[in-house]
Amino acid sequence: MVAIKRAAEYIAKQKSAVIEDFKPRYHLTPEVGWMNDPNGFIYFKGEYHLFYQYNPYDSVWGPMHWGHAKSKDLVNWEYLPVALAPDQPYDKDGCFSGSAIVKDDKLWLMYTGHIVGDDGVVTQVQNMAYSTDGVSFEKYAKNPIATADTLPDEIIANDFRDPKVFEHNGRYYAVVATKHRDNVGCIVLLGSEDLLTWRFESIFLKGEPHQGPVWECPDYFEIDGQSYLIMSPMRYQRNELEFVNLNSNVIVKGSVDWDTKTFVTESFDEIDHGHDFYAAQTTQGPNGERVMVAWMHTWGRTIIPHEKGHKWYGQMTLARILTREGTNISQSLPQTVIDNLPLLNLQNARDIIGQTSIEVVDSIQFKLGTSDDYLLFGVDREKQEVYIDRQHLKLTQVGEEEWDTTRRSVRLATKTLTIVLDTNSLELFVNNGQESLSSTFYIEGDAELQVLPSSRC
Repeated sequence: MVAIKRAAEYIAKQKSAVIEDFKPRYHLTPEVGWMNDPNGFIYFKGEYHLFYQYNPYDSVWGPMHWGHAKSKDLVNWEYLPVALAPDQPYDKDGCFSGSAIVKDDKLWLMYTGHIVGDDGVVTQVQNMAYSTDGVSFEKYAKNPIATADTLPDEIIANDFRDPKVFEHNGRYYAVVATKHRDNVGCIVLLGSEDLLTWRFESIFLKGEPHQGPVWECPDYFEIDGQSYLIMSPMRYQRNELEFVNLNSNVIVKGSVDWDTKTFVTESFDEIDHGHDFYAAQTTQGPNGERVMVAWMHTWGRTIIPHEKGHKWYGQMTLARILTREGTNISQSLPQTVIDNLPLLNLQNARDIIGQTSIEVVDSIQFKLGTSDDYLLFGVDREKQEVYIDRQHLKLTQVGEEEWDTTRRSVRLATKTLTIVLDTNSLELFVNNGQESLSSTFYIEGDAELQVLPSSRC
């Protein structure tokens, strides 16, 4: 608990020094420091709890803690004390990503302990922590509860992380990210009767060479009897407009053979086609709905708030409800989120925070920013593309890609477009959530939103 107390004291002391010029109003950000992957997203005792990878001590990635916030409506978040800090031999170099589950009225966290040996060799193990009040957590006395020693030889032992725990037919399972010796991404399935004693069940899904060497942050769930896997591949091969981000995001539709405990794929699709969407995680809401949130950034990009000395970086997307629409997945904002967002007035150039939906009858282009520092987004009906273009921004977010990533787009016939603007972020939902694009941007000065001439909607 010493490490958690130290983090709390540091946060209390430093949060007043945070510069909030680029901070969004309605997206969850850290009080101070660095935020990345959403962790342990769950509905517990009438509230949503969202944990996240967190470095309170700097606005760059560092020793990973679990930050923590809760909300009744998925938009107004209350910060809670740091839930996990790296203070044990089995997590001394970081409490990496994981998930949450409720058992016997307790909230259990399953997370990866990251250990770097004196020789530089990385070991990753799975651990448990629990809470009765959803605020203060006790690490399980017999951690770690799963190690790479139990994995088959074809799995590379030092990539074994990001467990997503779930219950199926009275047993507990966890999908865990690994790397196969064939240099492809791989998800393994662990099983348990009691959450505390785990064993290797199967290689749940093995990737192909073009699908990247590591699949981070897996998540398994079902919607209306249809099985899905979500993961974030590193270095997925670009395919024209898809997977332009070197570190991307995927939803895999398929089915599970529970006899062999393997996932049979039907399709691989990019979840979101914007610049900033990674490590998505879902939970089940109080009415059985499937709710998703993601880190609204990706790896390897310029960290502008850090470079500006603002003492914070990272934010989550707005929460989204996933539903089946025919053979596809649709993403839409929860009604509680819509009710809390102001209505965006496209006739008022100064109105740049809020949401609105429009019918699209022709090409339409929006310009957000100043005369020489701006973001473009809109619909090109001739190309049948919805796009976000960052090439005219002065504060550029350069990545590791060897190709131009300033423009992201998705190709489809567009009938409606929902626009959500929030200080430094833009989320577009096409045809009531048939596709989405999420991007961040940083504009200095008084930005205005304009519908450019010749645009019609």
